Amino acid sequence: HVPCTCTPSVALQATDGVQVHGTWTRAAVANDRIVLLFHQARANRHEYDAVVPALTKLGFDTLAIDQRSGGDLFGGRNQTVAMLGKSADYIDAMPDLEAALAWAQTRDYKRIVTVGSSYSSALVIVLAAHHPDAVSAVASFSPGEYFKDKNWIKNAAAKVGVPFYITTDPDEETSVSEVLSKAHGDNITHYKPDHGVHGASTLVQSRDPKGYKANLQSFLDFLRPIAAGAVPAESKNEAER
Repeated sequence: HVPCTCTPSVALQATDGVQVHGTWTRAAVANDRIVLLFHQARANRHEYDAVVPALTKLGFDTLAIDQRSGGDLFGGRNQTVAMLGKSADYIDAMPDLEAALAWAQTRDYKRIVTVGSSYSSALVIVLAAHHPDAVSAVASFSPGEYFKDKNWIKNAAAKVGVPFYITTDPDEETSVSEVLSKAHGDNITHYKPDHGVHGASTLVQSRDPKGYKANLQSFLDFLRPIAAGAVPAESKNEAER
């Protein structure tokens, strides 16, 4: 690998014309693997600032975007929301995720991992269900039926056939159980942490000092075979550990 190079800001065009802002961090020149990072409510791409170096070290490029539903949580500024003048509803951010996936495809990434936090962790499940040939793996941190159709996410989860990592704050385990109620494949890695917080911030020391180290290790263990170009032969369902 060559030293990491960053494009401080990239602009993607969603199908409805909204400009979506993001940060593209490269682990290597002409890399064929990328992790797409989507934040939680009232937040922005900076939710993942502390996580990106670990992903880069594993060999993944990353693209973290500011969805149109977000804000200034975690000390960052949501540039997409700022340009629009207001934050949109959760479901309205779906074209932003679609735009990030299309952007990665046009750059010839062959292994595309999608990662969501809170509301976007539900949307990445839908994204993976809609694009089975494009999404190589999906990681969902604190999903739930956050939308008007209370079966939308569980129905999508049942259609996901790629490696599927799912986890949440221990206090919110019932939401994950609901999301997985129709999904029972060997592709599912259901990680139950001893300590956690809501969303992907469970991987960040400043947000989850007690649990971040074990939680990040679990997530990296899931990603490692994908980084190496292999699909895990047998996913580890930690619900039964």
